[in-house]
Amino acid sequence: MKLTFALAGACVALFGATAPAVAQVPRASTTTQDFVAMCSKTNDVSAQSFCHGFGQGVFETYLITRHPKKAPAFICTAQSKNTRQDYINGFAKWSAANPKFNQMSAADTILRYLAETWPCKKG
Repeated sequence: MKLTFALAGACVALFGATAPAVAQVPRASTTTQDFVAMCSKTNDVSAQSFCHGFGQGVFETYLITRHPKKAPAFICTAQSKNTRQDYINGFAKWSAANPKFNQMSAADTILRYLAETWPCKKG
């Protein structure tokens, strides 16, 4: 019980000062349309932090869940010299050209974009 109160207090201490920024973050089920809208707010530090963090989180999760036999890689960006912002800008352009994915999960759509743009060589 004491641990629960200590954790709750720590959360309030850590996140209490950032409550206004957190209020701007889209719901947990972020659609592609929501994600692109957030990323387009280039003068909003909170929006950019969310955009970069979410995108990086999706890619990092992809990387750590790869298994050579059970889940082989399907995105190969190793040779790319792109910055994180380059990937986000490319995703926004790709998304505009593929509006059928607007209401789908942004995480799923980000992986689709990366797989189409940087597929791994077969064979």
